Amino acid sequence: MDLRRYDLTPRQIERAVKVLDYQPFIISDDIQTGVAWSWLHAADPRQYPKLIFRRGEPEWEDAARANESLRRLYDGFLDEIANRFPGGSLLDVGCNNGYFPVGAELRGMRGCGGVERNFRERRALRFLNEAVGTRASFYPVPFLPRQRAMPMWRKFDVVSTSALMCHLPNPLDFLVSLARVTREAFFFWGQVVEVPEMAIFYQPPHAAIRGTRRNFPYNFNDNTRLSRPLFEHALHELGFTQVVEIEPTGEALNLPNHVGLLAIR
Repeated sequence: MDLRRYDLTPRQIERAVKVLDYQPFIISDDIQTGVAWSWLHAADPRQYPKLIFRRGEPEWEDAARANESLRRLYDGFLDEIANRFPGGSLLDVGCNNGYFPVGAELRGMRGCGGVERNFRERRALRFLNEAVGTRASFYPVPFLPRQRAMPMWRKFDVVSTSALMCHLPNPLDFLVSLARVTREAFFFWGQVVEVPEMAIFYQPPHAAIRGTRRNFPYNFNDNTRLSRPLFEHALHELGFTQVVEIEPTGEALNLPNHVGLLAIR
């Protein structure tokens, strides 16, 4: 999201640097944020990734290209969702800085919101609303693996989640929680494993990822993945009758084994 078009004041730019980081924002001609450079170039992007880049730093050119490709990916997803469900509501679970709920409202969707367990992200969403004129809501309602539920009191036309399920120990319970608050469609971006079996894949818990717990099996937090047959079977069991893959186009970021799936009721 290019914030330069909103003519941020010096004070707003200073504030943006404090609250935006993981998602791909252009704050000014000389400051950008985003994790894409770390995904592509860091030895371990989970280990304290570099997220804020300033012109003149050695990584600037590569970071600008990487985060531009991530913006193209996210914007392509948002364009597709907004075109299919004009004026609908969207809830982004694991909204991070708020790119998806704010981006959805900028495309004419209404009643959008984001779910995060970290109250810091409320400041990011509030800043974006003020800067670009949207009204997206923040819900501090974390998914609770032990309770197998995400306590929400309303439904949304579209529910989305990106690069979050990979950090959860019980992905099927997570999908059930999201389906319960989905009225029309569910969007997922992340990794799937292309094998014929119905399977869940885990890697050992990663100590650098926040939220690590030493309480088996809830400490599995790194690269949890479903096989495609299991994923699509789960979606059909949850009442989604059609699954459409939204593929990256042009120069959008295209990470190995990552897919954008839109499941429609």
